Amino acid sequence: MTHSKILIVSYLFPPVGGIGVQRALSLAKYLPACGYEVHVLKATNAGGPVYDPDLVRQIPSFVKVHTAFTPEIPFAIRQKLWAMLATSKNLNRKVARNTAARISWKRYLIGLGKRALSPEPEILWVPFALRKARQIIKRHDIKFVLITVPPFSALVLGTALKREFPSLLLVSDFRDEWLSFYLKDFEFQNSEHTRRRAETIEREAVESSDLVVAVNRSSCAEIRHRYPGQPDSKFAVIPNGYDADVFASFQPRPHASARMVVTHVGTVYKTASPRFYLDALDGLPEETRSQIETRFVGRVADSEQALLEGRRADIKILGFMPQHDALKFMEETDFLLLTMTNEISVPGKLYEYMATRKPILAIAPAGSEVDQVLRETNTGLWASPGDKAGIQSMLVRAFEAWSKGQAVITATTEAVCRYERRILVEEYGRMMWGLDSRAQGGAP
Repeated sequence: MTHSKILIVSYLFPPVGGIGVQRALSLAKYLPACGYEVHVLKATNAGGPVYDPDLVRQIPSFVKVHTAFTPEIPFAIRQKLWAMLATSKNLNRKVARNTAARISWKRYLIGLGKRALSPEPEILWVPFALRKARQIIKRHDIKFVLITVPPFSALVLGTALKREFPSLLLVSDFRDEWLSFYLKDFEFQNSEHTRRRAETIEREAVESSDLVVAVNRSSCAEIRHRYPGQPDSKFAVIPNGYDADVFASFQPRPHASARMVVTHVGTVYKTASPRFYLDALDGLPEETRSQIETRFVGRVADSEQALLEGRRADIKILGFMPQHDALKFMEETDFLLLTMTNEISVPGKLYEYMATRKPILAIAPAGSEVDQVLRETNTGLWASPGDKAGIQSMLVRAFEAWSKGQAVITATTEAVCRYERRILVEEYGRMMWGLDSRAQGGAP
């Protein structure tokens, strides 16, 4: 029996692909079983980097998906513009006077462009999404609005809706940490103006929200620390996870290569750069290095492309492919590669790696969230990004185990199963039901 109607606002949603859509998709897929009538609002023409139409099949037929137009440009073109904006500050200062004048105007125009798109280009979607969300709320008597970010500008939408419909229960769902991750590690978003704007948007969103959810303890603590005046009960942690249904037919199988195969699945970008792994691999003795083949399945950011080229080791760049096809490469790999240099961020791929029960080779800071999850689940080996010798030792240990046909590590099944999305969404649903009960003055 349905007890509440919820509108999930997710700029990215299938057929857009990649790990960024998985949280919203899992909420839409499993919340109905918790008694919620689910509506989803997505961007009609979202500038997503990749598409995976097969994911649409996972959306239950009774979930109502609504769309709102956004004046977006294609992702590839936008990335090129971002790169131009980011590198504009590095223009050569030793130029003739007439050239300097042109550059001055260029910088001025670039500055105006950055301010217009502050805190990020997806801010252009907000007025269109707000108009559509109002209609959905009124027509369907929506009780909950859940805003899942990034893109973080969608938080503006939640604050506006809460102001207009005070009885709404607003949930702000942070899949990543904004102020200490995105604004720190992504070039386009690290100006003072963008930070001030971001700080204002986040503060208003947190103050307006009835519940603020982060995906790990460190991220939750970061957000909680910034708003000491808010009650502890407002903040919660619901990790990302893996969909057991997707992995139900997963079947490990041998590959055709005579060498040890290491596979990285997902986007390669600055904070998840494979540079540390590749440098360590190149430095191994030839008799070991020549026996290791590394495959990259997924999109490679332009900034990282050159790092994969001209290597001494055997590197295969296979590009993005739908989830179903990517799983085939995971079935036949010997090890799964994960890199994350940020201490508080956990790549969504980590949980999907865990679901395969294949051993993970992780490069992440000591004590980081990635390190903690690996220790909890016993799903992989670990080395610090700056420790080249440590990474090489990890690779040698993996290679020796593979050569002998031995398991280098054995996952703790019970710990891994706690990250099934169905279980996590059920917890999310109970949390919101308790929030609803308290709002009505009943028992939690």
